[in-house]
Amino acid sequence: MIYVSEEDRKRIALAKDAARAFAGMVGWMVEPCTSPMPSVLADFEYADRANIVMAHWQKKLSLTALIKAVAECRTDLLLVEPSHVSGKQAGNYITLLLWRDGEVQIITSLGMWLQEPGGPIHLVTNPDGGDEMRAFMVDRGGICPLPTLPWSTAEAERLGFWTARRHWELTIGGHYA
Repeated sequence: MIYVSEEDRKRIALAKDAARAFAGMVGWMVEPCTSPMPSVLADFEYADRANIVMAHWQKKLSLTALIKAVAECRTDLLLVEPSHVSGKQAGNYITLLLWRDGEVQIITSLGMWLQEPGGPIHLVTNPDGGDEMRAFMVDRGGICPLPTLPWSTAEAERLGFWTARRHWELTIGGHYA
């Protein structure tokens, strides 16, 4: 049995709110995952037009089970994970499970980058991760890899991460980490 603490419940609620806010920012209309989908997806929502499941962190969540569900449904999955909880605040990270060419690709520690509110939303791997950075464009149709990073200067990079974080926090409800 997995014990779910009060802090775990806060993290779950914050992650769920953040996932819904992200879907709204992108323009995805989400609905609860239906019974034909694997049971591991039962607590999540699905955006049909983008063919993506919007998932949020849960203590009992199994990455292996999510990978199997993505392969079975041949859909993408965006998982929002709060980095920490302090009162009503949490920073958020994104993990993508992408169904591409008959395989599930896993991209972790993604951050949102936004040139300006209302502009195109990008997901970019952690610049401090040490690996080659990857970027994805997110729109109503889904998630597409980009051949290059969406900024041209270090200042634009920094400002875009800051803008995205603030915009997402305001969309969630104005809670700042």
